[in-house]
Amino acid sequence: MAKHINVHISTSLSEDEWKVLRSFCEKAKRLATTKLISNGNASIRGKIRYEQNMGLWFESQMPPEEEITEFLVAFRFFYLQKEATHFPKILGLIGKHTNDLDARKALKLFGKQWKDNLFGKALNIKLNDISITSSLLIDLWLNAHYFHSDDKKEQELKRLKDFFSENFAKYMLLDATFEASKIVFKVFDGLQKIVDDHFKS
Repeated sequence: MAKHINVHISTSLSEDEWKVLRSFCEKAKRLATTKLISNGNASIRGKIRYEQNMGLWFESQMPPEEEITEFLVAFRFFYLQKEATHFPKILGLIGKHTNDLDARKALKLFGKQWKDNLFGKALNIKLNDISITSSLLIDLWLNAHYFHSDDKKEQELKRLKDFFSENFAKYMLLDATFEASKIVFKVFDGLQKIVDDHFKS
């Protein structure tokens, strides 16, 4: 059974902090309306297969590229460190205003899940002794392909594509970001009402 934790922070937030939480909620709503999220990741599939006579290979099913781009454009507001809505900053803001031990544990758990949710920790992949984590995948794809052109990261991403195939490397990115989005929505669900109530008054 899920444990519900109530965090009473509304009396201690500054108006600027309220505005950050409102922005977080607005961007979470935007993320929820992307086709990838509203379809429930039905179009994302990946398998690692092995047969003795064929060896190891990777299979994936991907949504259209425009759905991927739409989703990542909305997701980046929680990922980019320069954004006020960077998810770890939001957790820190909430944590600053609570002394409740259970709440602090929940926030710490959300932070850990955010950092590495690839395959729900069911599978640990290493390539040349480097762990292929969700943080690494997001960093490489966003900085070398979708939003920037970092030469060094392009080379690192190419190594992943060469090993896994481009589609499977992209599948891992989407699996990681989709799972991380679930954590964003958990926090959003807890904040939405108090944020709405504050700005109604």
